[in-house]
Amino acid sequence: MEFKTLDDIIKFAVQREENAYQLYKTAAQKATSISARKMFEEMAEEEAGHKVAFEKLDMGGAEKYTIADRPDMKIAEYMTELPFREDMSYPEILRYAMKTEENAYKLYTAASELTDDPKFKRMLLVLADIEKGHKLKIEAVYDERVLTEM
Repeated sequence: MEFKTLDDIIKFAVQREENAYQLYKTAAQKATSISARKMFEEMAEEEAGHKVAFEKLDMGGAEKYTIADRPDMKIAEYMTELPFREDMSYPEILRYAMKTEENAYKLYTAASELTDDPKFKRMLLVLADIEKGHKLKIEAVYDERVLTEM
């Protein structure tokens, strides 16, 4: 997708957050542990909140946001892409979610490097940071719930 205006960025982010909301609602329903179900329900609510925030977003919000210094477990980097299916298993949902968040992070980061507009750059870097945070959460669950049970 080509971002030419702030509105393009916001429309893309809103759609992406809606897709993530649906994914995490499905993951919560399939989760086998109470803690994983709760985490996915929280992430779904967070995505719904992001969607609303992005719909109302102005540059002031991006300017006030503090980009975190996050670790990267790099689990998603070793995963292959898989298409979404309604009948995905819990580990597959985690893998799909990790790759989705990783791809969104990479997209926003790459897009930020293509613009000379400091406001667009800042907005894209904020979006990238949010996606990186989501990826880290899912990687931690995958590490705890899937990798340790293998």
